[in-house]
Amino acid sequence: MKQTIHFTLPAPYPLQSAKKFMPATLYTKMKKAMRGTIIAALGGPQNIPSKPFSYAHIRIERWSVEKPSQEALEGGGAPSLIESLTAFQRGVQGVYRTPYGLGIIKDASPAHITVEYRAIPCHFSEQKTVVTIKDTGEMEP
Repeated sequence: MKQTIHFTLPAPYPLQSAKKFMPATLYTKMKKAMRGTIIAALGGPQNIPSKPFSYAHIRIERWSVEKPSQEALEGGGAPSLIESLTAFQRGVQGVYRTPYGLGIIKDASPAHITVEYRAIPCHFSEQKTVVTIKDTGEMEP
């Protein structure tokens, strides 16, 4: 059964320039906070699918005052947002790859997801991030 998950985060995710100068501890706190915000936006952990989507299309809309470049959209907080959607995996030698993952999508590799980024200019009071995850049901090639 194909499923669509749609949620809105109350603020636009940080761009590449803000992330570049962020200390590692602050970046970890940001990822934990983003995970909590996603759970709250979904209405609680009971609304997270029991099995991750094997192949999904993710649309991330960043509503902000200024329209950033496409490079800034893709390289900023979007990777950490996508990482927080991936399944918790044990990597090589027992190292956890995504310790803050929610398990909505199987993996963040291009074999499992396609991502569409959009920048939408808006008024200051309307700033937000809108995420739509659509299970396409396709298997990896």
